[in-house]
Formats: sequence, C-alpha cells, structure tokens
Amino acid sequence: MGLRSIKEIFITGHGPSSSHTMGPYFASQYILKKYKDVKSIEVTLYGSLALTGKGHLTDFIIDKALKDVPHKIIFNKKTKTKHPNTMTFKVTTKDKTFSENVISIGGGSIVTVDNINEIASKNIYPHTHMSEIMKYCISHDLSFYDYVVAHEGKEIFNYFKDVLKVMDEAYDRGLKAEGYLPGKLHVKRKAKAMYDAMEETTLGLNDVAMNVAIASFAVAEENASGGIIVTAPTCGSAGVLPGCIKYLRMKHVTDDNIIKGLAVAGLFGIVCKMNASVSGAECGCQAEIGVACSMGAAMIAFCFGKQIEDIVQAAEIALEHSLGLTCDPVEGYVQIPCIERCAIYAIKAINAVKLAIVIPNDDIHVSYDDSIKTMYQTGLDMNKKYKETSLGGLAEIIK
Repeated sequence: MGLRSIKEIFITGHGPSSSHTMGPYFASQYILKKYKDVKSIEVTLYGSLALTGKGHLTDFIIDKALKDVPHKIIFNKKTKTKHPNTMTFKVTTKDKTFSENVISIGGGSIVTVDNINEIASKNIYPHTHMSEIMKYCISHDLSFYDYVVAHEGKEIFNYFKDVLKVMDEAYDRGLKAEGYLPGKLHVKRKAKAMYDAMEETTLGLNDVAMNVAIASFAVAEENASGGIIVTAPTCGSAGVLPGCIKYLRMKHVTDDNIIKGLAVAGLFGIVCKMNASVSGAECGCQAEIGVACSMGAAMIAFCFGKQIEDIVQAAEIALEHSLGLTCDPVEGYVQIPCIERCAIYAIKAINAVKLAIVIPNDDIHVSYDDSIKTMYQTGLDMNKKYKETSLGGLAEIIK
C-alpha cells in the first residue's frame, strides 16, 4: 500500500477548519472546473458539515468560492451518510442536471469520483506503518529526514521552508491582533494580552511554558478568525506545532533543523492519516489535537538529535495520552475549547519528549502503530455527539 506525500498534512489556506472550510472551498473549485456552462448549483451539507457548518464558516467559504454562480446551500442535519463530511453538489448546466458527492476527509483533502482511484494509487513511500519505517531506517542507517528526502526529493526542504514562513507570519499577526473573534460567542483574542502580561511575571520573557502557550494562542486565534494558516494536520490543531517551534527556538535550534523537523512531523502525521484519521468529525479531537501532539513530539525529539527509537517513543506517548479526546466545539466555532487546547497539547508534546528520554526503550509495551489502531477504534466507537457535532460535551453544557 505505502504512504502518500507528507505534503498533504501541511496545506496552506483559510481557517477555521480544514474539513469544514478548506475542504468545501476546494470541492467548490473542483465542481466549477469540472462542469461547463453552469446555470446554478445546489449544495447539500450532511453530518458534521450540516451540524457545525455555520460556526465553522462552511456556508461563508462556499459562498466565496461560488460567488459568480447562482447557488443555494442546504444544511441537512437528519440524513445519515457513510462519512460525516459529505457534500452533494447538484449542478444545473445549460443542457442537463448532474449530482455528485464530494467528501472532505480532513486536513483540506477531498475525495471525488475523479480522484478516488488516484488517492488510492499515489503512494510514494514503500511502507505503511511506523514499525516498518523504523526497521528500514535503522537497517539502512537513515534518519527519518533522510527517509523523507529519499522518497519526496530534496525539494521537500523548500516546501517546508515555505510552511515555516506561513506559520511565522500567522504567529506575528496573531501576536499583534486585538479585539474579538468572529461569531456570537464574543471570545476575546488573548495572545497579545498574554504576551504583555508575561513581561510582568517573575520569570518574564524567559518563561518557556508561557512562550509556548502564547505562540499556540496566536496561531489558533488567527485560524479562528479565518486567517491564512497551515494545517498541522488540521486547522483546529494548527496552533500546536507553532508552540513547539517557539520552544525549539528558545533552545537555540536553527531554522534549518526546524524545517527538517517539520518534515519528520509530517511523516508521523501521514502514518496516522492513512492508518486511521485526522478528522474530528470521524474520530473526535484525538485525531486532530492528538495527532498534532504526536507530530510535535516527534519534531522536538528529532531536532534534539535523539535516536529513532526515542523519537517514536515520544510520539507514541503523546498520542497514547490523547486517546478518547472528544471534539465538542461550542456553537460550532473553532474557539472553545480549541484555542486553549492547542496550547495545552504543545506543552504536552514537550513533556512527552522529556518522558521518552528517561524511560528505558527496552521495556516498551505499546507501539506507535498500536496507539494509532486504538485511536481509530476509539473514534469509531465514540458517540457521534462527541465528534465535531456540537451536540455533546462542552457544546451542550455551554449554551
């Protein structure tokens, strides 16, 4: 089977949701490109797209994509579909009416009738599971980054150089912005106020945890406001890796090593996406923030020059202790608990690395692949109220 490119874990676009804004935007572009002489389009949203689409700005982004074509958006909250992020486009052209389903599978990726076979066949890595990759790298004396370059090409460095640039720009904007985030929750942007307050603490600007949290808040707030961010692996978890990057810079890690670390993070992300899911609608927040946390742990461990076994163990610890995490955005907005959660799990990624370093790796009972399998099964068993539907958890309590 093999893995697809790690580039699909890091996609640049508008927040606040890779599955609910990026996916529908790309789907709308696909429809416009495919069908000619379009007179009108009717878009029906199902499952999580229907239940949280308003808060996730799904209708806003579809309106933006289809602005030159008469269209109508229907939120169908009752009809069940196999995948919770399903859209039906009813396209009326000059001569005929067509109906086509498109699925937003998370991370900005979409599945259509035209690319389903391509998605299944465009694997560029020879391995599927982390255990296979570990064994191959150790036997061939390769680092995880060497492994990525061997299959993605040397140009992958420049790809992630651009990824880091977009993350940094989102951080800079988020650190300066004030006021309220969009929507009826009236959530204040906090990153700038947190930074200003940090200067007055006893530790001042050297407080590691505060710096990490502020970086995560800044990017997560940019995402919540519909700003340009990078999925990692999704929009909702986009603040985790920037927090980890802030930590690495405080430890004087060079940008070149951070860029390589992002590629390693992507390798762990694509293993999760292809063996389980990175969709909160499919498997809860464990598939978004949990995977992001494991990616962050892998990146940090790699940048610290740790052995392959330690890198995998750090990522496993991060993912294992994110299992069962529900996705319960209040009113469907990617704000509560999403923004704060990015900061908490960036710090958790750092601690996972510290723990992996001191735990003997000759007594490991749970593999990274085991945690991925468990995460997916937990997601399948999870009540749909806790999978990005705004029908349970905090979303039900806070009304």
